[in-house]
Amino acid sequence: MSSKRRPVHHQDKDPWGWVVVGATFVATLITFGNLKALGVLLLAMQNDFDSDVWIIGWMAVLYNSVSYISGPFIAGIDRLVSSRRCVVIVGGVLGSAGFIIGSQSTTVLQLILSLVILSGAGKALSFFPFFGVLACYFSDNYSVAIAIASSSIPISMIVYGPLTQILLDTYGWRGTMLIMGGITSNLVVCGALLKTPAVASQTCTEQYQKVPDDAADGEDISTEGENIPSSKSHKGKCVTLKENIQRFLTSMDFEIMTNKRFLFMTASMSCVDFCFNGWIVYMVSHGIFQGLSSNQASLLPTSFGIGYILGKFMEPLFDHTRFKLSTCTWVYLGCVIMFASYLTEAFMTMFHVQMIVTCFIGMGHGIVSQSNDVIVRFLTSGDRIVAVVCWQALIGGVCGMGSGLLTGLTFEWTGSFQAALIIYSGIMLISIPLFIIYDIITRQEQDRVK
Repeated sequence: MSSKRRPVHHQDKDPWGWVVVGATFVATLITFGNLKALGVLLLAMQNDFDSDVWIIGWMAVLYNSVSYISGPFIAGIDRLVSSRRCVVIVGGVLGSAGFIIGSQSTTVLQLILSLVILSGAGKALSFFPFFGVLACYFSDNYSVAIAIASSSIPISMIVYGPLTQILLDTYGWRGTMLIMGGITSNLVVCGALLKTPAVASQTCTEQYQKVPDDAADGEDISTEGENIPSSKSHKGKCVTLKENIQRFLTSMDFEIMTNKRFLFMTASMSCVDFCFNGWIVYMVSHGIFQGLSSNQASLLPTSFGIGYILGKFMEPLFDHTRFKLSTCTWVYLGCVIMFASYLTEAFMTMFHVQMIVTCFIGMGHGIVSQSNDVIVRFLTSGDRIVAVVCWQALIGGVCGMGSGLLTGLTFEWTGSFQAALIIYSGIMLISIPLFIIYDIITRQEQDRVK
């Protein structure tokens, strides 16, 4: 693949790369923290609008899912716009505006439109480009860099849960939403810190990196779609509307969807995303309906976050010991932990037991998330990683929409979230054979390469 974007290469020793890691950390903290905050505000908004729980809950899931579903469009924008910095800044403005406008809404429809359309689009624009910039700076240290950057996901669960509850008790849900809009505006600062390295080297042209432990050996998908246009491909030329549309569609990189390894890996990860989206939104509500107080239930995200952090750093830490495991083995371990934990959580009512089980759920998600990040990074070239992540997010986002709807309707039908958690455990079992197929295809392609 040849792109006309500013020449980039992997600079594991470039200090500005760690500044980008810090910016990614803060941006991820804000975008995922907003999702957790909406979960805490769920019952307050439902009571204020006198609406059904599943409608407000699905709105929170849609905020997250729509940002993922728009992924391929973001991939096209990432290819055609020369500055990822500008893309993230625009996303920060949209995300902040959505929460501020939503705080003044008088109907559920107004709230949905402001959060789902404005903030959802802002989340997508201010999230995906960071992966491309990180891949420009890191190769050997990518596992550590992405673990640090994405560890803000569980930290957002730890911080935003109790913080949102305090703000809710003090200012109500509308005041809390207004404050969230102000916090979200900090994405503009994160975007301003993005700087793509401009020093060209031989690594600029490398199309494929071998992932540790043979997790992504085999046929390189980065050799597909090599004629993807960039923002400067037609500089100085007059092009028609049809040509512009064709350029944008080509930039969306549809050829990724023809790769069998990508499809089976994404199908497995989508099972994880299905459970993650539903659990994040309804975690606090489940605790309350299991007999916990509001304050106790608001601590469940903290437990989830601690487990997620532990899971995120397990693989990078074990990679430096004699107990090093393959990336695929980590995926299997994480899925088994989530299967057992979701099934156990469905029947637990004691506070300390729920805290422990929720910690294990977070650990499983952290392990699988870290493994997926590493596999995706080395599945293709660094400049194409945004497209791969965006298409994977699209499929995961569709699953997330179904998760929010199914979980909410299950609650309406049964009066609890137990049935939903049992369904989650079953879905985690489905993810294992899907990833086994990915592993088999990878090994077959590896044998052909040899």
